[in-house]
Amino acid sequence: MTASTIWTTSWGIFFTFYQCLFLKEMLGVKYRYTYLWFYLGTWLYGHINTWFGIVGTPWGNMIYLCICAFALNTLLFHGSIIKRGFFTLWMYGVQETAGGIFFPLFTAASLNGREDCFNIILNAVDLIAGLVLFFVMEVLKCKIHLLKRDFEDRDGIYLICIIVFICSAVSMTSMTFDKVSNWDAGYVYAVVIPSGLIALGGEILNVCCIIMLERRLVDRLAKQQYQMLEKHLEISKEQYEQFMKIRHDIKNHSLCLAQLLEKENVEEARHYLEQWNTVIEAGETVIRTGSVFADAILNPKYQQAKKMGIDITIQMSVPGEDRIDPVDLCCLLANALDNAIEACQRGIKAGNPAGWIRMKSQIYPNYWVFEIANSTCVSVKRHGGRFLSSKQVPISGVGLQNIRTVVERYEGVLDLKSGTSFTLNAMFPLP
Repeated sequence: MTASTIWTTSWGIFFTFYQCLFLKEMLGVKYRYTYLWFYLGTWLYGHINTWFGIVGTPWGNMIYLCICAFALNTLLFHGSIIKRGFFTLWMYGVQETAGGIFFPLFTAASLNGREDCFNIILNAVDLIAGLVLFFVMEVLKCKIHLLKRDFEDRDGIYLICIIVFICSAVSMTSMTFDKVSNWDAGYVYAVVIPSGLIALGGEILNVCCIIMLERRLVDRLAKQQYQMLEKHLEISKEQYEQFMKIRHDIKNHSLCLAQLLEKENVEEARHYLEQWNTVIEAGETVIRTGSVFADAILNPKYQQAKKMGIDITIQMSVPGEDRIDPVDLCCLLANALDNAIEACQRGIKAGNPAGWIRMKSQIYPNYWVFEIANSTCVSVKRHGGRFLSSKQVPISGVGLQNIRTVVERYEGVLDLKSGTSFTLNAMFPLP
């Protein structure tokens, strides 16, 4: 085994490992030993093309590699189809575009001995392109953490179109140098420099795609946090106003009770006191989880369910902000409780009793278990392994999609059961 072969193999193993690590952090893995399967899959589809000659043109090779990489990433990693497709094309696009910067320059610099050193040129270009991708991925991992969140499909489709256009344009300019040995040397240098600058501009645009996506995510996250804070402030304001009313009237209530007791109207005094306690309880925070964000979400929904006559109990303890993001926590709790309340509402409209909801969670040393169960008037339908929404639009429930997204983001486990009741169990590993 030559030194060149050892170097190529070592570099391939390291680079494949880093790509897998990047995708794991951005998407989350489905299985243990993901790197082993990722390396074997990459090695296999690369050598299948070599053994059987499936494609022999640069364009065909590019399409073949993208399809195989997307299929492998779909098998091994979480995330929506758009998100997996975006990261697959983006990683390939950055490396392909970086190759388009250096290939013409190296080729032009070795015109006289091109046949002898063509393989060396290709290896050098692959190495430099890999280093560029390595550097860009490292920057993204350290600086842009919000890419772990699911972005909107329209953003992903828009950016995928840009990346495909960039790769196509750069590949076309690189392919023009296949017969570069027949060109006049002066003309070659006149073409090489603009081509390299075009590819460099494409590489910058590739990075800008990610930066633009991150900014959109920041804006969306800020909007969600603002709405959540606004709701929490509204609830706090209502509770404070209720407390001030009770405080203002407490003297009158005391005088009234004293008059009733003085006249020995004990039953009326007891009834008056019960009404007074009901008013006080309405202004209290019933659910206390230890998280102001979770309390702000759960308390109004708890009161809403109580007013509808639903038999609801909530016994919650939630992880701190250092373990689960407040936005993800509120997304999970709000969607789960909304779905349960809507199921009970459908029972009421169908003439059935109001039903019940049981919501609980427990924190263990290394994981957090969340469970919510509710009565149902009809069994929830499945299609393609997913539960369907009971609304008029026959699609998979958006609430369950949001819950599934949060669970996948933290590499957790989601279990759904439907029958005479509907039960949702989710387990989250904790750092």
